[in-house]
Amino acid sequence: MLGLLLAIVTGAGAARNLWLHFPGTASVEGVVVRQMEELSVDWRDDLPGPLGTSRPDIQTAAAKRVYRAVVDFQAAGKSYEVIAGARATVHLYPLGSKVEVVFPPGKPERARLRPELPDFWVQAGLLFVATVVGSGSAYTWWKLALRQAARRRVVKPAR
Repeated sequence: MLGLLLAIVTGAGAARNLWLHFPGTASVEGVVVRQMEELSVDWRDDLPGPLGTSRPDIQTAAAKRVYRAVVDFQAAGKSYEVIAGARATVHLYPLGSKVEVVFPPGKPERARLRPELPDFWVQAGLLFVATVVGSGSAYTWWKLALRQAARRRVVKPAR
């Protein structure tokens, strides 16, 4: 069952990513309108100085500023925003730069940035492996269920 569950989750993610590569997908140009500033924490114990020291009741870590771009785009006469998934200490997408945005037809709220989409062939390979693992898991589960049913028919309680 675990193999089947893993195959379903992996296959669904790969299929969702592959869907955005097909020609029917809507593609528009968006503009970076602002940068979201976040703090990223590194919880490694090998940090130099007092930040690397730890006590049983206190855990310390160094934090650094990272940025994510917010891209504004127009679809069906409405304005939408998509937040970049990539975080970096520098602005990966400078303010005012144009970025290609893709989304499933009629669903601009599920938009993603084209440069951040996973590689097509990697996703196709993941989908293939998920299909093989899922099929093998389902077949094995079915055979075990048939074997268990056959055992119940053969072994009857003595009276």
